[in-house]
Amino acid sequence: MTASWMTTLRTMLAPLRRLVVVGLALMLTINLAACSGVVSSDAKSAARTVVQVAKSAADVTGNEQLKNVLTPVLNVLKATEKEVEADNIPAATNAISKFKGLWDTAAPVVKLAAGDNYGLIDKGVNLLTKTFGGETAPTKDNALTALTGLIKPLKALLG
Repeated sequence: MTASWMTTLRTMLAPLRRLVVVGLALMLTINLAACSGVVSSDAKSAARTVVQVAKSAADVTGNEQLKNVLTPVLNVLKATEKEVEADNIPAATNAISKFKGLWDTAAPVVKLAAGDNYGLIDKGVNLLTKTFGGETAPTKDNALTALTGLIKPLKALLG
């Protein structure tokens, strides 16, 4: 199996994994309440606890998915940044050519994770695309500005 196929499979199975965790936790709560003859208020309290545990599990699963799609993107951006810092703009332009394909996969997950802050990331992607996609090669300063303007908010998402 190739790495991209495994990433796609993980991405598709993440919601199912969350649903299974929530379902198992809910079943456990109901069974425990029924077996112990717990009163209604205690059962509701236990159910709230289960929901919190399930939300935490979903957050952890979501963070894993975000990390899986964002790490290759950041690797390309960092490799490009190193080439720019070494004044090797042609190599940087070549390195950034992999960005578009990786970003197409990562963007939906990043958009969900970033929420209201996605606008800043989208502006960074647009600046990066314009900087490296023009007819003339970017300057070192322009390239570094575009790269750091995207690397910083993406790293912030990972914590």
